[in-house]
Amino acid sequence: MKTCTVCGELFAETEIPTEPAVEMGAFLAREVYHDEGRVCLTCLANRGRLAMMYMRDYD
Repeated sequence: MKTCTVCGELFAETEIPTEPAVEMGAFLAREVYHDEGRVCLTCLANRGRLAMMYMRDYD
């Protein structure tokens, strides 16, 4: 179990992203924020949703 650097909740690093928002959040964690593996799926989904709405550079 790891602690999310955004919200502080414990999460299992083996969880697999299943929705597009989480996949977008994982992409951003890897390519933009460089915090891959340290953010939970909920925070990745929130980050991904916001990016899909407002970060038009990543369409």
